[in-house]
Amino acid sequence: MGSILFIIIVVVIFIAVLVYRAANKKPQEKTNSASESESAKDSEQVPEPLPEAEQTPLSPTVPEALEEIASELEGESDPLVRHRMLSQLTEKSYKHRKDEEYRKACIHFSALHIQEFEEIVEPLKEASGGKLPQVMTFQNYANLLLELEQFEDAIKVCEQALEFGLDDKTQTGFEGRIQRIRAKQNKAG
Repeated sequence: MGSILFIIIVVVIFIAVLVYRAANKKPQEKTNSASESESAKDSEQVPEPLPEAEQTPLSPTVPEALEEIASELEGESDPLVRHRMLSQLTEKSYKHRKDEEYRKACIHFSALHIQEFEEIVEPLKEASGGKLPQVMTFQNYANLLLELEQFEDAIKVCEQALEFGLDDKTQTGFEGRIQRIRAKQNKAG
């Protein structure tokens, strides 16, 4: 009887903590969503080069299929786990980038992944036996920016990949990708 009472008390305390956290989180989310809509209006007029992603990955534009991973990402602090989650989010959203909601999610999570990559690079290198694996976020984000004709931003993404020592596993690597982007930029005028 005593152990059942103890379990009930623990469950009640746990629920109270969850309710308390949810109550404290809601005003902050409303403030964030208001500032996100203002910044979304601004970014539609003049695209910012490599925008810094908001620290709260779950936003109103996250497609339903990505919500679970995005919400798990919010509470995660381990760099390797965040890398894995961000890789999943960017790859899934990139595959459906023709859909505006997925495209916005891809831009958001790619920017966040690249922004955090400085903290990810060493643990990732160590976990991979001293050599960095291919990180699709950089090439996918560069491709997406190229499709949006944001040539300079696409080049910056490739340059960042080179600074980290990443390889896109193509014959010419990120250097060749930069040359191809510049050629398309010159052709576009």
